[in-house]
Amino acid sequence: MCVICVKEKGVKMPSDEIIRKMWNKNPDGAGYMIAKRGYVFIRKGFMKLTDFMSAIKQENITDDDAVVMHFRIATQGGVNKEMTHPFALSHNLADMKILNAMADIGIAHNGIIQITTDFKNKEYSDTALFITKYLDKLIREPKDFYDKEIQEMIFYLAKSKFAMMNGEGDIQMIGDFSKVNGLYYSNLLHEWDDDIFTINGRTFRPYYKNYKR
Repeated sequence: MCVICVKEKGVKMPSDEIIRKMWNKNPDGAGYMIAKRGYVFIRKGFMKLTDFMSAIKQENITDDDAVVMHFRIATQGGVNKEMTHPFALSHNLADMKILNAMADIGIAHNGIIQITTDFKNKEYSDTALFITKYLDKLIREPKDFYDKEIQEMIFYLAKSKFAMMNGEGDIQMIGDFSKVNGLYYSNLLHEWDDDIFTINGRTFRPYYKNYKR
């Protein structure tokens, strides 16, 4: 399923416990992007939680920073560093494999994109293919990043969720995101324990104990 966590400017980072929960439910690698000096800086390819946590700490992130984190469950393209998210917006497939990138726009995705799904493709994920085949053609100028009609077209084509960040630290979320304590999540499956679900301090128990996640 994967999960995207969006921290906008003026919001605190999630706790180490929440980051650990997101990793544990989505253990196929992680990455993040942060806006600095008019660019999006992408760091991805973390295959161990300790490495991801160390990198996040070294960023010295403040409440004024905008940050997007992604934790992956692989569905296509294999479990590897290169297909972790985020990706830089580009028409070049080879760029999708760059682990440390400086970009105008960075993209994280949650879901399965049917139009670019090919389970025989062991090199590139559906997200990487969608970005290079479609998204790069829809977002051509800085103003396109803010265009609601373009965002609707992206959702129409992909039928899934995206968080896109530009160098100003502005973030566009496509699809339904849940807001918890100021943070936005593409889903809340990381909050499910074996028997309980906790959100905003309230605890819920699933009606069916054998609920399949």
